[in-house]
Amino acid sequence: MIFHIPFMCSTLRSSILASIAFWLLTLAPSLADRPNIVLILADDMGWSDPGCYGSEIPTPALDTLARQGMLATRLYTASRCSPSRASIMTGCEPHKVDVGLLDDDSGHPGYRGRLNPDIPTLPELLKKAGYRTYLSGKWHLGKVQGAYPWDRGFDRSRGLLGGAADYYRPMPDRPFGENGKLLRPEDLPEDFYMTDDITKTALAYIDDAAKSRQPFFLYVAYTAPHTPLQAPRREIEKMLPFYNGKSPHAIASKRLEKQKLLGIVPPTAKLGMAGKFNPEGYEKTSAKRKDYIAECMAAYAAQIAIMDRGIGRILASLERHRLSDNTIVMFLSDNGATAEMPQNNKNKKTTLPTGPLGEVGCRDGYGPMWAAVSNTPYRQYKIETFDGGLSAPFIIRYPSKIRPGSRYHSPFLLQDIAPTCLAWAALPIPAHMDGKPLNTYWNNPPKLPPSKVWDFIPNTCPPRTIFWEHQRNRAALTSQFKLVAPNRGPWQVYDIRDRTEQKNLASRHQTLVEQLSAQYRKWAAENHAE
Repeated sequence: MIFHIPFMCSTLRSSILASIAFWLLTLAPSLADRPNIVLILADDMGWSDPGCYGSEIPTPALDTLARQGMLATRLYTASRCSPSRASIMTGCEPHKVDVGLLDDDSGHPGYRGRLNPDIPTLPELLKKAGYRTYLSGKWHLGKVQGAYPWDRGFDRSRGLLGGAADYYRPMPDRPFGENGKLLRPEDLPEDFYMTDDITKTALAYIDDAAKSRQPFFLYVAYTAPHTPLQAPRREIEKMLPFYNGKSPHAIASKRLEKQKLLGIVPPTAKLGMAGKFNPEGYEKTSAKRKDYIAECMAAYAAQIAIMDRGIGRILASLERHRLSDNTIVMFLSDNGATAEMPQNNKNKKTTLPTGPLGEVGCRDGYGPMWAAVSNTPYRQYKIETFDGGLSAPFIIRYPSKIRPGSRYHSPFLLQDIAPTCLAWAALPIPAHMDGKPLNTYWNNPPKLPPSKVWDFIPNTCPPRTIFWEHQRNRAALTSQFKLVAPNRGPWQVYDIRDRTEQKNLASRHQTLVEQLSAQYRKWAAENHAE
């Protein structure tokens, strides 16, 4: 069911939303029959970082969620935090809603740094249909009046309004807000730790929702494991045995072998970034440097383990309130892992100060070799449009609809999440949404013979051509090929089955390149993409 909401002034838009709400409440299924929705988002977490995707990092909550629901192997993001979040919140391509980059206003359409006020968000649509709506965690979709989460459909919200920040002392560098109010540093408790605060707030919201007869939408947007590498020392030490004396190349190789055993990559898969590792160089590295390298990855793993523990508490709370059976729970990341190392950033030719690893004031990132491990087996990193930047883990549990332990191998996008949720809730899907409802596909993922699992089967998802643009990086995806043009360079062409993007077929497919180039230019003009 599609309901058209054109671009319009905010007052008229509110009037139409109110009309839709009245129609929904009189014709749609009763509130009690609609599913609750819990959407859990990690920040800069690589495709292979959960245990169920091959990692050595202990993630028992995520592993259990995958066994109880569906694990997908081909979710494509927007390769950067704000654009990805924009697609999740609106069901639209990010430039279309003015978030083509981050939350700074460039003054140009497509890059205004806050959600277009004339395009309804998923929480706004759900709220008008009788849902309670909550946000715990990072917003990063506008840090000006009128663009905050409480302005865009959330009944209650608490968390970071801008980009990633110190886990212990996020302010005054980054704005932090709660329920319509900007907080001050002294408003946060002395023992504040970002990940735990996000979990604690989410648990309070579930308690609040359980007292109501309304269905609810809870968006839990963790900042973990985004830089800086900050976690309590005891948590880092728990992870050190996984990495002490082990090279990034060895860890990546072990993950790849586990992925093959799990059946989530082809048996013939190889490391897409084997060239990023230097095993011989690692062996020649000083013992002190090896210890630092291991500690960086241990801190990153600790951030994930703490988040997973929080997710376990959220799942337990749903069970305790007897909400699990009618609750859709999704877990995903906003993009691939990042090679950024903020400790090396320069400010007026002087390296910015950084505190001890894991502690207040630390600015460290874990660097390109560990990020290559996180993105195993895919190529490149966050911001780029190779699969290492675009691919993210995705797990969904919906007990009454999705078969436990199922796998979904077809491509889909972040903008598909909003219309899929609306479809499951028997609510109309606005015509402006670019995403496709996938509930019927996810309800019964195809069981493919082993020889066909890694072939793209067109009838297992809606046919379409997909385009991306981010910071001069472009990409296109068809039913047979993926095209990548890094830094506005020439198009590279890869068979869609070549997920590690090793064999450039551009010389064989010049006609395809010309056709897709023309289509890309048309798409870019329509969506204000550069």
